[in-house]
Amino acid sequence: MSAISDSDFLYIEYAIGGPQSRGSLLEKVKLPELIKQANVENKALYRSIYLYNDEATEYISAKNTLKDFYGERSIDNILIDIDKQDNSDEQTHANAKHIVWQLTDEMAIPHDAFQCYFSGTGYHIVLTNELFNFTPSTNLPFQVKETMVKLFEGIDPMVYIRTGLYRVAH
Repeated sequence: MSAISDSDFLYIEYAIGGPQSRGSLLEKVKLPELIKQANVENKALYRSIYLYNDEATEYISAKNTLKDFYGERSIDNILIDIDKQDNSDEQTHANAKHIVWQLTDEMAIPHDAFQCYFSGTGYHIVLTNELFNFTPSTNLPFQVKETMVKLFEGIDPMVYIRTGLYRVAH
């Protein structure tokens, strides 16, 4: 049996319009086409934080959901979700800027290794997995959550659940 590598994880789960329309997988390379479609339809697009392999495509074909899928996952980008919650817009923005400062000044991460954008009420900062080198695993959601919560105070850890979705930029 050959070792599983990141290249085996080709699929993302997506939802157009809202998270309630989830339950479909798409090859990640087709994401730009899906972004165009969502823009034409003037609808929000959500994608999974994790990448899936053929085992997940078989599971979703049988169950129409990934809710109880406990197989291996991979990750391409790590999302930092800064929610507004009870904060003012100014405080939410300040919280996002603080995390960017941590990334650039404390951790010496170059600006081209992450992207920031407004998520609707808060901010998303998307980091490449090349900074962390998380490997495919059934425990990946736990590993990502524990790592990110230790590094960044006050972020929303809910996006790291096994079936986490986030709103795509653009």
